[in-house]
Amino acid sequence: MRRYLALILSVTFSCSLFAQNTGEFRLLATPEVLNSQEGEVLQVFLPPAWHTVHKEWLDNLGVKEVVPADQTIINWREMLAFQVIDQVRITPQAYLDQLRVTLRENCNFSDFRNLSAAMNSHYAEAIQISWCGQVAGAAWGEIVLTRIIAGENTLYSLNKSWRTIPFRSVEAIGLPEEEIQHWLNQINRSRLCDTRRNNC
Repeated sequence: MRRYLALILSVTFSCSLFAQNTGEFRLLATPEVLNSQEGEVLQVFLPPAWHTVHKEWLDNLGVKEVVPADQTIINWREMLAFQVIDQVRITPQAYLDQLRVTLRENCNFSDFRNLSAAMNSHYAEAIQISWCGQVAGAAWGEIVLTRIIAGENTLYSLNKSWRTIPFRSVEAIGLPEEEIQHWLNQINRSRLCDTRRNNC
C-alpha cells in the first residue's frame, strides 16, 4: 500500500513521539520529554470522532495519522498527520522547500502556495498548501496543507490531506478557499509549548 503523506514527509528526517488522549487534544513530544516531563510539548487539536489509523515510533521519527470515523487507513479521503522530528536543526521554510522537490519528483503535476503562519513569539513557523495531481504509482491525487514549527532541536509537522481523483491543474480539482481556510484555522489551533517556560 502506498501512502503519499508517509512517502513525502519521511523523505529526509527522523523523530520520536508519544501521545496521550485528552479529549479533543493530543499531546505529542519526544521520549526524553515523556520520561523527564520537562521540555517541548505539541498540543494537537483533533476534530471530534476522528480516530488513529497509524502510529509509529522509530529512532528519532514519530508519526501519528488520524481520519474521520467512517474512514480507514485504506479508504481514507481526509487525513490529519503529525510528525515529531527530533535532533534536527532546519528552518520551517527549508523543510517546505525540500518537500517541494520531493513532490516534483513524485507527482505527475504539482503546485504550491505559501500561506500565512500563525503568530508565535517563541517559534519559527511556515505554512504551505501543496497539490499533487497524481501520486507516482497510485490512482489518486492529493492536496496537503502543511504547517511546520521549529522547536529548539525538534521540528513539528502538522498536515491535513485530501485524497482526490487525478488532476492536472489546481483549477481542475477545485478545492474551495473556504475549505482551505477552515482547515488552516483548525491546524492553527494546535500549539507548541514548553513545560520549562510554564506555558503548557
